[in-house]
Amino acid sequence: MPIDDIELKHLRVFVAVAETLNFSYASQACGVSQSTVSTIVKQLECKLGVKLIDRTTRRVALTRMGEEFLPGIQRTLLEIDRQIDGVKSLHSLSGGQVHIACVPSVALRLIPKVLQRLKADYPKVAVKVSEVPRGESMQMVRNSAADLAIANEPPNLSELNSEPIMKDVFALVMRRDHKLAARKRVRWVDALEAGLVMMATRTGIRLEIEHGLPPGMLRDKVAYEAVNPSTLLSMVKHDIGVAPLPSLAWPSRADPELTVRPLYAPVVQRQLRLIWRSDRSLSPAAAVCRVLVAEEAENLKKELGLAGN
Repeated sequence: MPIDDIELKHLRVFVAVAETLNFSYASQACGVSQSTVSTIVKQLECKLGVKLIDRTTRRVALTRMGEEFLPGIQRTLLEIDRQIDGVKSLHSLSGGQVHIACVPSVALRLIPKVLQRLKADYPKVAVKVSEVPRGESMQMVRNSAADLAIANEPPNLSELNSEPIMKDVFALVMRRDHKLAARKRVRWVDALEAGLVMMATRTGIRLEIEHGLPPGMLRDKVAYEAVNPSTLLSMVKHDIGVAPLPSLAWPSRADPELTVRPLYAPVVQRQLRLIWRSDRSLSPAAAVCRVLVAEEAENLKKELGLAGN
């Protein structure tokens, strides 16, 4: 018999026998007769071409091949059961949990749209959002502390899967009555002369800016720093300075006090990616969330005029 004819019943019966070392107990656990258990075990051994279980009138024992086969099959069945339970849970809207780790600018604009969709379609799915630096968000995924991460393109994606969701373009946020607001776009050198308030050193946004600008261009040019984009927006409103921020952190077009102008010479942008572990399947709730993040990123690009990115 071909190996691809192996069914879940063969694996479940084998595990039941291997764990109990008793055909009678295994038949009770699987809800079938003892003779059926014997038949299914023989079918599995025939399909694999190896003997998995030694059985005499006095004892039942795993062969060496059976001992090697068992742990992987136990893990596989546990994962299958977890996925089935998760799908049933989502279908009945009875639960599910997702933990998303993301950089603060993503939490500001993209995540609320995703949560709005989840609340409407899956109201009993619980979501936790952690606003953390890029490196920490990836480490949380690696350690299984988070299901998904959304961060600017990392240098090392070992053990992780990722997909690009949008290119985030940097522009200058300023008060509507600022002299630079009269321009259609602003050069970086002019922004520097206007007085910058910026994300703190070693934050993802700051690192992307420094990577995109000539070396030393920011030296001695930044008097005020913050670790959260919303703090910078407040500084700008209070006329402390102007702030270069990625599109996800821009104020609303309807903001009565703030406006945005594209920055150029050079144009600086960052690639945002959705990240998850490559060595295990996403839970059904996390899989749904992954789809919604990608969809809402597309919608947000259109809203921000970045549809080509």
